[in-house]
Amino acid sequence: MFSLSARLMLAAAVAAGGVLAVPASASAAPKSCLVGKWKLTKYKMNSNVGGEVITSQGGGGTKLTVTKKSVKFDFAGSEKVVIKGKKPGGKAYRMAESYKKGLTFKSSFKGAKKGSLLLKAKSATGKATVTTLIGGKPISTIKVANYHRSGEVNPFIPVFAQFSCTSKMMSLLMEADGPDGAMASEFYYTRR
Repeated sequence: MFSLSARLMLAAAVAAGGVLAVPASASAAPKSCLVGKWKLTKYKMNSNVGGEVITSQGGGGTKLTVTKKSVKFDFAGSEKVVIKGKKPGGKAYRMAESYKKGLTFKSSFKGAKKGSLLLKAKSATGKATVTTLIGGKPISTIKVANYHRSGEVNPFIPVFAQFSCTSKMMSLLMEADGPDGAMASEFYYTRR
């Protein structure tokens, strides 16, 4: 995974409560357009944590299935996520992450056309893996469910997000900030 130090700082920011307020229980409101099957068309992330500036994009084709109580990711056929970063002091780097297989979370949401979505990280199950590549060569592979159950935050998995949807499109925004910096991940989907 990219920049372990940035992720650890981000996880600390999240743990400290520096995130968007997200309700922990599902709403009994009318059926939300969030429920259904989606395909990722665009993803971008910007982060500045501890002076390390990171951007990422890609992952197109990732499939998402949202029910009233769960969210399932299917990475079969999804594009790589390309990450560019610059460490404090000016050293730049570039890498990619390749996601495979599937991942499921128990979840809750509130709202019909706009609202909040919460994935319960400790409930993560599935055989999904992510391989980090530098220069096209794999340097590490981890199990994504284990990563989330350990309390880490992955900017490509929107575990807490604000959503907006219609019958054909959906967007998610995941933001976190804290004393060491901030990050924002944006996701755009079409109905499948």
